[in-house]
Amino acid sequence: MSVARAVKAPPNQPSPEIKLRPWQQEAFGVYRDCVLRGDNTILIEATPGAGKTTAALVLAMHQLRKRGATRIGIVVPTAHLKVQWARSAASMDLHLDSSFSNSKGILSGDYDGFVVTYQQVAQKPGLFRQLTNNACIILDEVHHAGDGLSWGDGLRAAFHEARFIICLSGTPFRSDNSPIPFVSYDESGFGLADYSYSYSRAVEEGVCRPTAFFTYGGEVAWRDAAGDASALFSDELDPMGQSRRLRAALDTESGWIEPMIRDAHEMLIKTRREQPDAGALLVAADQTSARKLAKLLTSITKIPPVLVLSEEAEAARKLKRFRDSSEPWLVACNMVSEGVDIPRLRVGVYATTTRTKMYFRQFLGRIVRRIPTLHVLQVAYCYLPADPTLTRLAEEIENEIRHCIRPKGENDDEFERDRERDKPKEKPSWEALASHNSGLNSVIVHGNQLTLFGSSQQEELHSVVTEKVTARLDERRTRAEEKAYLSAEVRKLVNMYHKRTGRPHAQIHTQLNAQQKLKSQTACTESQLRERITLIRKLLAQ
Repeated sequence: MSVARAVKAPPNQPSPEIKLRPWQQEAFGVYRDCVLRGDNTILIEATPGAGKTTAALVLAMHQLRKRGATRIGIVVPTAHLKVQWARSAASMDLHLDSSFSNSKGILSGDYDGFVVTYQQVAQKPGLFRQLTNNACIILDEVHHAGDGLSWGDGLRAAFHEARFIICLSGTPFRSDNSPIPFVSYDESGFGLADYSYSYSRAVEEGVCRPTAFFTYGGEVAWRDAAGDASALFSDELDPMGQSRRLRAALDTESGWIEPMIRDAHEMLIKTRREQPDAGALLVAADQTSARKLAKLLTSITKIPPVLVLSEEAEAARKLKRFRDSSEPWLVACNMVSEGVDIPRLRVGVYATTTRTKMYFRQFLGRIVRRIPTLHVLQVAYCYLPADPTLTRLAEEIENEIRHCIRPKGENDDEFERDRERDKPKEKPSWEALASHNSGLNSVIVHGNQLTLFGSSQQEELHSVVTEKVTARLDERRTRAEEKAYLSAEVRKLVNMYHKRTGRPHAQIHTQLNAQQKLKSQTACTESQLRERITLIRKLLAQ
């Protein structure tokens, strides 16, 4: 492998032969600033489906060809993502070994680098330290570095001498007391991304599809060691009761989920009239549930869905075949939590008991990937129980969330509470009883519940959602929305200046307030926020 001689400074633009989206160009500019000030890490947060893979590979290619990096090392959460990354790299004439083995420990000379899992690195950090001295590293979905102490320690040991590290994430980070390797935090414990690209902006710019959420209510019944119980989704229950209600609703034996799946299939049929190869994804709680739900789908649609289970040797191959086909339904559990790129997926059924923000947004990322060549209004449709936690996650989908390390002694936040409450606690003395699905409970678009007039026909719902989405995409930002956008830009630039100079955020804001003769940024008008952005950019240019 020949590597171009390093240059003193990166160019203002990435390789001209690669067409980047505006946000990817912005991210490259932030990367350029990191390099110029001598930083060797960057954290890019971008909503699932926005194109993080391309953005990261462009940065890595620049390190390889212009900054003297000797090779590229990519670390991913799961094995099936290795081939996907290697294929994306090959399209840019970068050749990565996706079958690299720890036992052999040798990378042949015709590769530009390798793709491995976090587990592989944790098993032999010394090996990867030797392989990546002076290399560029990409840590995909870097929040997984907190999945176990050995993973975080392994990353630090393996890559602390790397030339440059690109951290990627598309979801809210975990919020425990364990710092993620190579991620910086402010004085309050919030993670500092060098560049962030939100779902709401991706929708506005046509990078991702807007999503319509359809929640379903009714009365759910179950039997456990304490006896028979039932509850409406509108009933207030303790965390254990909420978990049992959701588990029973999603059990095929209760009969509750069948009407929701029928409606989802009807919406898929409607969607396939405008996009003939449109597909649908049903994500299940576990492999047993996935098999039962696949059987139910077959009885409803008369066509067996593609069933992908992580324990199967053919799982990755099945996913690829589904991606390249026009088959209507895919049923899976862990195999599609993140990183799977199947842009033709338009309909999703959330049939898992996992209720964390992280998993919910990763699932949504599977159905919001927009197809640029498809010249129709592309909307994603997500079907889910009217569980209070899931409904709130749907309403908050356009909100930005940052990783925060809580001070010791504080209660864990909802990430961890959801994680605990969703662990299976019931033993064999559990049975889902006959339940009643009352039909559509609410429609949520852009975080707002739509007012409906009694109809739950998917054809009419499609029209209502289309009208709402079109109006949103055509409308201009209100002053409040514009100021919120400008304030986020100020925050991003202040973070950059903090990382460059080491000055506390509060001190930087005090300086800006003095220059603008203001007591606080809260009092800024829209024009003053724009002036503030100009002032920070001047500071960064010094």
